[in-house]
Amino acid sequence: MNETPPFIEPEEKPTKPDSVAAEAEADEAQTAELDDTALMHEPTDTAIINTGTSQKEAVGVEPTLRAGMRCDVGARERNEDSCLVFSSEAGGHFSLMPFGLYIVADGMGGHTNGHVASRIASRVAAHYILSKIYMPLLQTVGPPTQVPIQEVLLDAAQAANTAVFEDDPDVDSGTTLTVALVLGRRLHVAHVGDSRLYLLADGKLEQITNDHSLVQRLQDVGTLTAEEATMYRYRNVLLRAVGQGEEVEVDTYMRLLPHNGKLLLCSDGLCGFVSDEMIQKILEKDSSLPQMVDDLYETALASHSNDNVTAVVVDYSL
Repeated sequence: MNETPPFIEPEEKPTKPDSVAAEAEADEAQTAELDDTALMHEPTDTAIINTGTSQKEAVGVEPTLRAGMRCDVGARERNEDSCLVFSSEAGGHFSLMPFGLYIVADGMGGHTNGHVASRIASRVAAHYILSKIYMPLLQTVGPPTQVPIQEVLLDAAQAANTAVFEDDPDVDSGTTLTVALVLGRRLHVAHVGDSRLYLLADGKLEQITNDHSLVQRLQDVGTLTAEEATMYRYRNVLLRAVGQGEEVEVDTYMRLLPHNGKLLLCSDGLCGFVSDEMIQKILEKDSSLPQMVDDLYETALASHSNDNVTAVVVDYSL
């Protein structure tokens, strides 16, 4: 939850040095432009997916997507986090690729109606993505439809932004929004704010998203060290948030997932208080997903989290 200090508009962002700016441009170039088309059953380096039904018979172990979640008020009086989990699998000769949609939104506690903003953003984004991507996957007649996935995710985030902003333009509300879409072995991400998406695979925990926060920007330019950042007075100030203006800048990512691993989406009530090392240790435990998210929550409280705590863990085999 992001609170108290005033929201800083994007034009007030500190300027990155050339090296950091170049790195950011390289990352953007890598994820912004993607290729032409992909067969449903065969992951490739593409951003458009053919919604025709796969005729490839399953061989060996069926792919699985299993999720556990906890969205808790934590140390607050009101829960301003929201999350959504939607997974779908279909077997048989004409099978659908594994489909999973996972969303975390963290309302801005220092602003009015942060809980409303997070709920609106998560639901609007989910509805948009399901209608544009999932429903076409279910079609059984007619020619296949090509769906530009990254474009859909961008539009979904913009739709969420518009819905929050227009809900009551006179009310100052906002929220983070992190969307992870799993299609086959493809991970597609849309992200605004400082909630996070992690990938655990092959013994390594990787933070996929970048925090759009003042404290992260100051670390990027070398003004703050990581240790100083934990004590920084304005560590919760966001540089981007959904619902703060008519448009919002959205980060998108796309990558091929390892065959087995875990995804973690969480609000800063967890990752702002629990180290990556501890998060990895919990995710690597041989425990059920409900137990895993409970352990993450309890560890956040034991680490003196003063915020709402949300964790969505996805255990996949693809």
